[in-house]
Amino acid sequence: MSHTAVIPHPSDIQWPTMKPEGFYLVIIGQEVGIFYTWKDTAVRVLEISGAVHYKCKTFQQALADYTATYRKGELHAIPTPGGPFWPTAPRMPSPVLSEGK
Repeated sequence: MSHTAVIPHPSDIQWPTMKPEGFYLVIIGQEVGIFYTWKDTAVRVLEISGAVHYKCKTFQQALADYTATYRKGELHAIPTPGGPFWPTAPRMPSPVLSEGK
């Protein structure tokens, strides 16, 4: 079974829906992207050897840095096996047995 972590395309990064605490860019962590609170960022980077993250002053700067890093192929999602960011295989629907066959 393959467990490939998703690296979001820069166009998939959403503006915050609430007033952000900050703009935290995670380049290497359990999940990569731009996060808006330290709490959301911390669960993705603490206890991850080699984690790379920093706080940007604006969303535009965070997105520009994320985009540049994405284009260089330097974003790395390293989820802990079985942890909250560990990718799971897509669920396949159960086969339906045909009646009378």
